[in-house]
Amino acid sequence: MSLIPLKRRKKGGPITGSLTPPVTLFPEVCVFLVERRMGAARRNFLTVLAQGKGFCVTSEYSDAVTHIVSEQNTCSEVLAWIEKQTGRSVHYEKAEGTPHLLDVTWFTESMSAGKPVEVEPRHCLEGRISTDITHEPQDFLSGRSIMLDQTEECSPVSGKVSHNLSYACKRRTPLHHHNQEITDSLEVLARGASYQGSEVRSLGYIRAASVLKSLTFKIQSVEETKDLPWCGGHCRTIMQEILEDGVCREVETMKNSEQYKTMELLTSIFGVGIRTAERWYKEGVRSLEDLQSADRNLTVEQRIGLQHYTDLQTPVTWEEAECAERLVTDVFYRFNPDVQVTMTGGFRRGKQHGHDVDFLITHPDERVLSGLLKTTVSYLNSKNFLLYHQMKKRSLNSHTLSSTMDGHETCYAIFALPVGFAKEDLEDITYKGTEKDLVNTQTDQVPKRWRAVRVDLVITPYVEYPYALLGWTGSKHFERELRRYAYHEKKMSLNSHGLYDQKRCSLPATSEEDIFAHLGLQYLPPSERNA
Repeated sequence: MSLIPLKRRKKGGPITGSLTPPVTLFPEVCVFLVERRMGAARRNFLTVLAQGKGFCVTSEYSDAVTHIVSEQNTCSEVLAWIEKQTGRSVHYEKAEGTPHLLDVTWFTESMSAGKPVEVEPRHCLEGRISTDITHEPQDFLSGRSIMLDQTEECSPVSGKVSHNLSYACKRRTPLHHHNQEITDSLEVLARGASYQGSEVRSLGYIRAASVLKSLTFKIQSVEETKDLPWCGGHCRTIMQEILEDGVCREVETMKNSEQYKTMELLTSIFGVGIRTAERWYKEGVRSLEDLQSADRNLTVEQRIGLQHYTDLQTPVTWEEAECAERLVTDVFYRFNPDVQVTMTGGFRRGKQHGHDVDFLITHPDERVLSGLLKTTVSYLNSKNFLLYHQMKKRSLNSHTLSSTMDGHETCYAIFALPVGFAKEDLEDITYKGTEKDLVNTQTDQVPKRWRAVRVDLVITPYVEYPYALLGWTGSKHFERELRRYAYHEKKMSLNSHGLYDQKRCSLPATSEEDIFAHLGLQYLPPSERNA
């Protein structure tokens, strides 16, 4: 457990049960925090934070309230919520004597200043529309639309930043960066928000972390981030606390909470998503043993995930990825030596470790690809190289329905990857034992000669290969931002099959460079897409 600095314990410590009420330094200000969409835990945290700085914060709405602070709500939503909570109609008129209806940015800026800042029009909720990540890009906490500079130059972030860099696909993001401590904390909060069902908050933290990863310098002061997109509001408060104290109390509290630790554990199991993990958590599951001992109807994927949990949680090394590449290539070459096999994902971006290994397989003649994956997978299975596999047929229509769908023929597999596999003839390294010897070595005395590794095999037509290569290379946030840019700035739809104009015609491309050119973007090599 990380130690929290003493001064933060004093300033942000719990006040429940204290004999001495919080000291009020600003009696003219009474803050009411709207729990809707903010959540009780975050509201309590912000209450303690404000009271520690001398603000008067009330838990119930009354006529004494001067500042109503909300997060991710419109003016009408706040008024309706207060009316429902208090049981009385709330009439709001922008006039003297009525409370300010404010976005949480006013609150976070006041916390940073150590006093109530002047209310500006940008803080007010009047006329604000609901924040929706599928519409125009907005500042995460303020909800303000960002006016984008239409310059298409792509660059690392340094010095004063133009808002045109609010898209991650317009920033160079290397694998290693200068602000790891802050980005790690923001990513913890992003996962925590996702576990709590707040995808909007999660995306806000991810966007802020992505910007910081592209900086060419190490942040020394929060003032250095004032011109950076996505780094305002609560993210700014988080950064300031880390820069001042070396740790953020909210992050440490999140990491050490039972819910967060349990959700981290359960979602790390192969075949378990957030919704399933949340349901199990509510049912009292707290460990892998709880799942193994309980009478549960686990899916095939979940049973395999539990059986090989240790292997699947161990990062795949670059050497193991190369081993998988040799194995996959050799097997496909047995059936057609002219197919093209390409390793994608994080390893193509330069990572030395990953959670799985992805491969794209293509050939200029589509007839060669027909049935090739099924034949190859059958061979691998017959040689006991597969612990699990699930085949997905090519969808002829899915890629025309949504910019996020992937309709490629795919095999999602868990390989029993041989240890130390080199370029020997494949028959020489094929397992001689039975499937029981391979899969259930815990009951045998035979030394384990393999480890479980997730491998995805994707078949793509040659004409779609550049788009599939771009889509499967990642990172996930880079791809999401690339699709967002295509949709909002170019009125096009991008996925791993093609780039479609308003007439639903796909633009031809022979390389990733062609796709960037179609979008009017400077080409970024895979090593600079680690957003």
